Parts: sequence; structure tokens; C-alpha cells
Amino acid sequence: MRINQNLRDLRGIAGMTQEEVANHVGLTRQAISGYESGRTQPDLDMIVRFAELYQADVSDILYGRGREQRRTRAVRIGAVAVFAAILVLIFSVSGLLFAANTLFPVPEGVGVTDLTRPLIELRFAILDIRTALQGAAQIVSAVGCLIMAVLFTGQKRLPPIKECLWAVFAFVMGAMVFTVPFGAYDPIYSLTDYVLILFYVFPPVFLLLIFRIVLGLIRTRRAKEILS
Repeated sequence: MRINQNLRDLRGIAGMTQEEVANHVGLTRQAISGYESGRTQPDLDMIVRFAELYQADVSDILYGRGREQRRTRAVRIGAVAVFAAILVLIFSVSGLLFAANTLFPVPEGVGVTDLTRPLIELRFAILDIRTALQGAAQIVSAVGCLIMAVLFTGQKRLPPIKECLWAVFAFVMGAMVFTVPFGAYDPIYSLTDYVLILFYVFPPVFLLLIFRIVLGLIRTRRAKEILS
């Protein structure tokens, strides 16, 4: 784990902006940005000051072993794993359908004979695998997002809304890339047949985003009530 990522995580856990951190340690915001981006490395004295500010150990900055840091990494890794798994399944579903329609098409009006039976059986086998993978994508989306929601509730500091929005945007764009081009060039099926899977995998993702927003609002309201 790199020091710059550890500094970003600790600042997020502390709920501070780069400007606030800069004011506390006597640096400019640009200097803090340089540390967190990895362009520059803090010396030992500055690492100690960061540790004191974030109420963390020096080892938390060097190795990222703090409890909340581990939870933050678990959420980040979990999100990447879930979204990557769904995208791989979407790509497989689209690829199998495209292969079946371009490499193993069954001409219209052709009957089942000893010559055509192997081709027809192969085509149906490919389509059956596609259907199974489509169901798997739906399950991974639902279960994965549920796990992510549980991880959110266990975090002291929720991931920033901006970061969540970018993650969802990247996921949506990736899903479109893995469906639209196949549908545009398929000689048999339409684009609708390819993007149909998105209606199965998108709802849990958007519900997870809404859950993150609502959970953040609830925690903010509770914090205000405690302060008042």
C-alpha cells in the first residue's frame, strides 16, 4: 500500500478537506495534494504530524494497517470485484450471442436432418450457456450490491458521493461498451436483445447508490442532532 493512498484514506476517515489539513499542519493545499497524489513524499517529521492530526499510528500511514483503513480498502476492493465480475459476465453473454448468430447461424426454413442437427444442437448449447451466464450476472449484481451495502453500514466514514458517482458512471459505460457494438453488427438479433441484460444488472447498482446517499443523509442528520 502506497503512502499517498494511505494519506487519502486517513483524511477521508477524518472527514477533512485538503484545505483543512493544510491549515492544521502549516502547509499549502497544493503541498497536501502533492503528497496524496504521490508526486512528492512527506519526510518523517511530516508523517508524524499527519499521524497526530488523524489520531493514527505512523504505521497506519506507512502500511495502511488501521482498522478503518482496512474497511475502506475492503469497500474499494469489493466494489471493483463486483463491477468487474458483472462486466465480464455481460461481455461473455454478448460474445456468445454474437458468436452464435455469426459463426453458427441456422438458415431460415432449414429442417432438422442428420446434416443440420449438429449445427442446431451446437447453437442451442451456446444459447443455453448464454442464458445461464445472464442469470449469473443478475445474481452477482444483486448479491454483490447487498454485500456492499452491508460494508457501507460498517464504515465510520462513507465513500464520497463523487467517488461513488464516478464508479457507477464507469460501470454503466463499460456495460454499454460490452453490449451496444455487438448489437449494432449482429446479423440476426437486434440491439434490444443485447441491452436487455442491463435491465437485470443495473437496478441493484442504482439501489446501492441510493442507499449510500440516504445513509449519508441519515448520519449527517444524527450528527447535527447530537451537536444541537
